Amino acid sequence: VIAQLREKGLNPVALADKRTLIRRVYLDLIGLPPPPEETAAFLADKSAHSYATLVDRLLTSPHYGERWGRHWLDLVRYAETTANDANAVMRYAWRYRNYVIDALNRDLPYDAFIVEQIAGDLLPKTGQPSMDTQRTIATGFLMLGPKGLAEADKEQLRLDIADEQLD
Repeated sequence: VIAQLREKGLNPVALADKRTLIRRVYLDLIGLPPPPEETAAFLADKSAHSYATLVDRLLTSPHYGERWGRHWLDLVRYAETTANDANAVMRYAWRYRNYVIDALNRDLPYDAFIVEQIAGDLLPKTGQPSMDTQRTIATGFLMLGPKGLAEADKEQLRLDIADEQLD
């Protein structure tokens, strides 16, 4: 890559200093700037693994799942109401939100993440009540998105809900 850059008269960007690195990794992984005391500690740490240690610590932070879960929740149209005509409140939607955050923080494999949301209540019981409960909560995905609850034609409502789920 460097040879190709130089052939075109381009030079690579200089390496970032430690202050820039900590700011970038904080913003990328948890969406917040580093606190001043964290920056001072990172700048003072002269060990060869200071950056790797920082990254590992941020990846285990609960803020990591909050930052990245937001993107999934946007994608699946997470809301605590049904929107549209009735705008009914879904009192327990927060459980699904917390499931997504927890799944990211646990580094749940993507295939398991998807299966739990589509059919978590149909998966074989694990014998671990908390895991079985989480799998059922994951199916909250199926209730998200706008719904025209005032639709008089119930078959049309069912089809509209299925269309929204697929979308």
